Amino acid sequence: MVEILEKVLRLGRDDVSHLHGLLQQTSLSNIIRASSIVTSRLQFLTALEHLVFDEETYGLVKERDHLHKILERELWVFGEEFNMMRSSEIGLTRMLEHHRRTVGWDPTPDGSVRAVDGGARRVDLMLSAESHEHDRVRHLVVELKAPSVDADRAQADQVDDYMQAVLNDPRFANVDTTWDFYLVVRSIKDRLMPRVRQAGHPEGLYSEPTSFEHARVRVWVRTWSEILREAKQRLEFVKNGIDHNPSLEQALEYLRHRHGDLIPDLLRRPAAIPTPRSGAARNPAV
Repeated sequence: MVEILEKVLRLGRDDVSHLHGLLQQTSLSNIIRASSIVTSRLQFLTALEHLVFDEETYGLVKERDHLHKILERELWVFGEEFNMMRSSEIGLTRMLEHHRRTVGWDPTPDGSVRAVDGGARRVDLMLSAESHEHDRVRHLVVELKAPSVDADRAQADQVDDYMQAVLNDPRFANVDTTWDFYLVVRSIKDRLMPRVRQAGHPEGLYSEPTSFEHARVRVWVRTWSEILREAKQRLEFVKNGIDHNPSLEQALEYLRHRHGDLIPDLLRRPAAIPTPRSGAARNPAV
């Protein structure tokens, strides 16, 4: 308490005036809560970058045991609009139920949904948001891969199968909806690059059929570099305002506090946290 009072008393005249103006519009607890959210998110992005790119860590991180479960608690990484509405580890039939519930239809489908080959499939995360401005619903279906797995055509085609299931089943249609299917990976193999880096197309676009009535359906191959960069850009203005650039130690402390039950054993012990080696590969895009 003494430290807090001392810092308040040391505020300059302009800062006191700004604080007074803010308190006329909202409560001090709301100001603290908003700053805390931004600080925590910046720490998480630093920790996630370490999990995915650090040479001594990324091989320990598994898709389902770690990455998937951690991101269930941090959906804002994919966009603030997806922070609440989600389904996790669901089959294609449950995906249809989620869609119908989101658009206000009877969620119980008549029969199951199958992939093109007649088999069952499961998606990692399905996130949904409603755009009131454009009267559209956007679904984001995310397929995560462990950092040790690079994207190749086999992984991209797996996600394309999910998209084909939506295209081929009329129960998904007849509503203004955008479907984005993400394959999220640490890196992309060279032989897949020409497909997702085409002139005249958005970077990462793998396929976009044009024949689906009333809906836009796209498959993307996204790297964690891109996801992290976009998330940091959304926080950049506030980050500069609060002057907070979290250290790796602060980021990993957040990870242990918030996700300690989900991270690899090595990262649960502060004394054993690996430090980046000289020349170790880091995320070049963040």
